[in-house]
Amino acid sequence: MTTTTRSSYYSAGEHPHPEYELNRLREQALVFWPKELRNLQRLGLRPDMDVLDAGSGPGFITEQLLQNVPEGSVTGLELDTGLFEQSRSYLASYEGPRLNLVRGSITDAPLPDARFDLALARLVLQHIAEPAQALSELGRVLRPGGRLVVADADDALWGSIHPDIPGLAEVMELRRRHQAQRGGNRYVGRAVPAMMRAAGFTDITVEAIAVTSDELGMAALAGHLDVRARTALMVKEGVISEELVARTESEVTAFLDDPVSSFMLLMFLYSGTKPAGEPR
Repeated sequence: MTTTTRSSYYSAGEHPHPEYELNRLREQALVFWPKELRNLQRLGLRPDMDVLDAGSGPGFITEQLLQNVPEGSVTGLELDTGLFEQSRSYLASYEGPRLNLVRGSITDAPLPDARFDLALARLVLQHIAEPAQALSELGRVLRPGGRLVVADADDALWGSIHPDIPGLAEVMELRRRHQAQRGGNRYVGRAVPAMMRAAGFTDITVEAIAVTSDELGMAALAGHLDVRARTALMVKEGVISEELVARTESEVTAFLDDPVSSFMLLMFLYSGTKPAGEPR
């Protein structure tokens, strides 16, 4: 994103519960990572690669990438000042030639052409108004033959809850509208393959990654059901009613107390190759 690009993600100091949000991002990174890594390796991630973590946030995925390219390097690109500073602090022990943290935009990156073997844009396209421009820019910074991997969501296929939490569907719909008003799109996943083709990528693939409470335990995913924390800004802005939040919060409590409850989250990996011989 350029400095004029809208982002639907929270700006520095905007989230009413910043510690919750940081913990949620950490949990979100770590619960998907084992399966995500296997897919990245299948898509060509090697220990000697130069990797771009585009939209690197507080650095949790940047750290995982560093640990899996011990002979290569990782560049974390993040526009938001608050998240960028958090990543600098979190990754301080990795300071050295293998780590480069850059403050800048995914749609106008202050990075050289053809610098990276693999670029990962993880849960970032849903937050920006110009995802096609971002994909084009990621193509520019990849080496010919390099691989782009986009990890993102499509809320039509977000996961599943059993037994049902009645108020959750309404909360999620209001969240989708709120994010759209802020410049994002929680349905962006379905458009990614076509945008990749338009940006010149070939060999496009799509994989689904599922994580479940049955595998990991409900505690590993329960933070994603913290309706009060996740909707605090929406309540503040009058987008969602306190009554709906309170009712759904009560339903979530009953769900978490039910010994037969099950919760699954889905994320999709979209990948494509920059054709060999393209210098851009």
